[in-house]
Amino acid sequence: MYLKLQNLLFPTGDKFETQWKLFYRGERMRYDAEHHILCIPKYRVADFMSYLNAFSLHKWEKYTNLQAVKLHLLIQGSCLVRLVGYTLDVHSPVKQVLFEQNYCLNECAEIVLDYPETEAALLAFEIETDSDCKLFGGWYEGEFLENTRKNVNLSIATTTFKKEEFIQSNLQLLQKELLDSDDEIKDHLWIHVIDNGRTLKPEQWNSDKITVHPNKNVGGAGGFTRGMIESMEQPENITHVLLMDDDVIILSESIRRMYYLLRMLKPEFDEYFVSGAMLCYEEMNIQHEDVGFVHSNGSYGPQKDLLDHTLLKDILECDQEWLDRQHMYAGWWFCCIPMQMIQKNGLPLPLFIRGDDVEFSLRNQAKFITMNGICIWHMGFTYKFNAYMELYQVHRNSLILQATSGVCQNVDFMNRMTKLFRARMLSLDYNGAELILDAIEDFLKGPEFIMQDLGEQIMREKSKKNEKMVDLREFSDLDIDLDEVYQDPPRNFLRKWLYRITYNGHRFCSESRLKEGPGIVAYDWFYSPEHNFWFKKLLAVNPHLKTGSMRVFNKEKYRELRDRSKLLFGRYQKERVTIEQKYRDKKDEMTSISFWKNYLATK
Repeated sequence: MYLKLQNLLFPTGDKFETQWKLFYRGERMRYDAEHHILCIPKYRVADFMSYLNAFSLHKWEKYTNLQAVKLHLLIQGSCLVRLVGYTLDVHSPVKQVLFEQNYCLNECAEIVLDYPETEAALLAFEIETDSDCKLFGGWYEGEFLENTRKNVNLSIATTTFKKEEFIQSNLQLLQKELLDSDDEIKDHLWIHVIDNGRTLKPEQWNSDKITVHPNKNVGGAGGFTRGMIESMEQPENITHVLLMDDDVIILSESIRRMYYLLRMLKPEFDEYFVSGAMLCYEEMNIQHEDVGFVHSNGSYGPQKDLLDHTLLKDILECDQEWLDRQHMYAGWWFCCIPMQMIQKNGLPLPLFIRGDDVEFSLRNQAKFITMNGICIWHMGFTYKFNAYMELYQVHRNSLILQATSGVCQNVDFMNRMTKLFRARMLSLDYNGAELILDAIEDFLKGPEFIMQDLGEQIMREKSKKNEKMVDLREFSDLDIDLDEVYQDPPRNFLRKWLYRITYNGHRFCSESRLKEGPGIVAYDWFYSPEHNFWFKKLLAVNPHLKTGSMRVFNKEKYRELRDRSKLLFGRYQKERVTIEQKYRDKKDEMTSISFWKNYLATK
């Protein structure tokens, strides 16, 4: 039995036109967008060992019963086609030539080449031209044992809030390239758009395959949960739900490849999540994360290092099987969940936004499949720090997920919050420090607090405490060296001692001793005591967007927050065991369909 597993991709559209190295390696070649042809000049080599066009042999062999691989190319001209395989020797790519064949084709013709058995991790090919050549397309085909194909019905659930440009563009793409295609996926794919902003017109999109659901603004958690419920209750027997963000660039081919992978999965991998990689919209060759994990210090981050997918080494490293970490999770920018896991372990917690994906993965003790080319490009993830999100929402929800589901028991989130509170205070970010205290206070209100539909109201209130960033040109009289913002200069013993004993001038110190400033500091997580030291003003700078916000020393605010922190930290230690039990007692109710239908007002 043969299946087309992976189509060849070309750099189409404005965003990808300059990113040809994600598609092929070597010099840039002309792509004829009108006729969908890659034009390869005479005496050139087009190398398709790339992030989007290499074939992950070792993963297909691990997760399926793949027996053999063929390469199909639609090509015209005189050229040599070379089949290659790649492995990684520690950090050095190793290339093996597997087969090569000369062709002289006066017209477009289909050629088929068999890859020999190999230990290579990735398969690819090269076209070495003796004349001007045209590549019209191609694909990798897999041979499988008979009767190993599964029935897969895939529902895409995407949550949007006033991101019409992105969501409508993605819907048009999916309609054109998947639902209107002659590929079998068209009969096994449905799309649910959960419109938290109620700005889309359902009558413009609704069909037997696409449904727009106007929804209350219940955040990503509520939106994705609505998508899960709609998928569970549609007449077709949905086997998998793909959760996908709205403000992303997608490739329909990523969804197609995943569909065929799911079709051929070995039974032992039926409960695995497929976690698509998030690449950066602003730097499209950079991968931020495919699977994340909760660090022992309570922070969150990617399992893999930042990877540059124009580099051969990084392409191979990304495709390797990385060692599992504790507390791993898949982000819901592109996460495919087997329906049986939702039915077995319940729906997400009503966290509104941030941490819902973490808790769901950890509660399900999820295992993950990742694969090069199954990915999205996410907008605005890299260069923006939102204090409400990062200091309030993330930390409140970290305490809630730990209490409710009993996960991350060896992670001390409160210790992290205590240190962050101190760092924000010392950096004159009193609002940021207050958000951390708000997170603790709202956690201590117990599960009944998050079981109310208050997410949008809380977001409005807490977002008022975000710093108001303005163009740095408004501070044109200051000498701002953006290259120094993320430097951490050393301190001598005296300055270190004075910083600690005076809490950066807040106690045992006259305000008249402080420098007028302003000092220049980073606006986000980065913390440098030397940059903060004894200033009456600090300019918090975002060097990427060239914006800033002025912070002003305030002893009265310091005393207010210091006193409040002592009360709250004391309450947490005293009430923690009782509060955590309350959350655990409500877990089954909070993850039930009946609770969520009432919460969403869809009964």
